[in-house]
Amino acid sequence: MKRRIPPLKSVRVFEAAARLLSFSKAADELHVTHGAISQQIKILEEFYDTPLFIRSHARVSLTTEGQKLLPVTTEILNTLSNVSDEILKNKTQKTLTINLTSAFASHWLMPRLNSFLQQYPDITIRLAPSARFRGFDTAEFDIAIRWGKSDDTSLITKKIFDVDAFAACAPCFIEENPDLNSPEKLKSLHLIHDDMGDAWAAWYEKAKLPAPDFEKGSFYADSSLALQAAVTGQGIITAGSILAHADLEAGRLIIPYDLFLPKRNAYYLSYPKPMDDKLSVKVFKEWILAEAETYLKAKPSLHKFLYCMLD
Repeated sequence: MKRRIPPLKSVRVFEAAARLLSFSKAADELHVTHGAISQQIKILEEFYDTPLFIRSHARVSLTTEGQKLLPVTTEILNTLSNVSDEILKNKTQKTLTINLTSAFASHWLMPRLNSFLQQYPDITIRLAPSARFRGFDTAEFDIAIRWGKSDDTSLITKKIFDVDAFAACAPCFIEENPDLNSPEKLKSLHLIHDDMGDAWAAWYEKAKLPAPDFEKGSFYADSSLALQAAVTGQGIITAGSILAHADLEAGRLIIPYDLFLPKRNAYYLSYPKPMDDKLSVKVFKEWILAEAETYLKAKPSLHKFLYCMLD
């Protein structure tokens, strides 16, 4: 059956103008010019070959044909809008954009992400790494996984796991520095930082040593680069138990001193409270917390990686 359907653009313009009984108000609502409204109404009137509005100098009103057309167009546009919202909502429910650091993504999340994708093949994951997190105001992200807890009360926040800190270096670094038999020797060595020196300052305080000279050493905004510098023997780093785990297991890093900073900080997952109803947010939160619990149960003691130094 051949359908005689008017142009949808003209129908939308007519519905706004007829509902508001004003071409100017319709133009403001649809963000077009008054002339564009008049043009689309003319197209629709030519389609039906009859006037739909009675135009006067001060106002417009509907003809009998216009009055008959208005409730039908309103119902059609409302139905179309509701169905479109449902389709788009279902689509966005199946996407998840995650803000995190590239270091956390590469060292911990990526090796495990395939299990999530296998469990939820209909959900599309989008990773959006950044060194700094500037909040959810731009609506670019659904959730964030960041170092440290946010004080923002508009967010739902869940701790993923605590992070222990410790000094670590490559085996070759110890071979090249055989006198590295006590923390006091560190002041003459090259320190690697993945922050502004806070980690080393905390470690030195725990060791009851004077703070090092923070004018020296290498500073990296990316923890992956800092770990790589340590792995290649460029210096010694205060590492975190989560990001350094794979390098410790592989023997690329060792722990030279039996001095640890337990639970120095933690990784947290957070998202705006309205996102709690989003399917992809719910299932990812449940998945990552379960993965973290499994990881912590299997994680060996850091003392396994201590280097037994000779006096």
